[in-house]
Amino acid sequence: MKRHSIRVTARCAHVGPRGRCAKNTTITHPYCGKHTAEVLGLRVAKSRVPNAGLGLYAVRTFKKGEHIVEYTGQRMSIEDYDAKYAQDGLGSYGIEVNADTVIDAAKTSSSVARYACDYHGSGKRGPNARYESDDVKVWIVALKTIRPGEEIFTDYGHDMHLAIGII
Repeated sequence: MKRHSIRVTARCAHVGPRGRCAKNTTITHPYCGKHTAEVLGLRVAKSRVPNAGLGLYAVRTFKKGEHIVEYTGQRMSIEDYDAKYAQDGLGSYGIEVNADTVIDAAKTSSSVARYACDYHGSGKRGPNARYESDDVKVWIVALKTIRPGEEIFTDYGHDMHLAIGII
């Protein structure tokens, strides 16, 4: 039977020489924090942007043009997504894949990509990464070299900036 729900806590998906990791995940799906760093080269921690919550940080170097991480979550039609968030008018974790489909990463078990913050408030002049779609998947891609310890910043776009009061 195919599952349509997203689990908030799950067992780490990493399988090593001694078998599958026994740790649980809560915010770093599909891996625990240790394996998120080892496998993806990322960690989730408090953002340096005031009032932003959690942020996404590089654990290894990502070169300009490199895919950092896939943006995953619930795939749905744009119509269903708009209906789902009609009351709050925001839908802050949705990214369009193409003219028909949105990826909604609102659930904490979607992926670590949802923790990339907008560069506004970071003190940076612009983002160091961007969202890029190939009409099937959405990736966060490095706009310049990102070194270990650097927070990954994207640009949420004009409409989202207006919606959340940045501009």
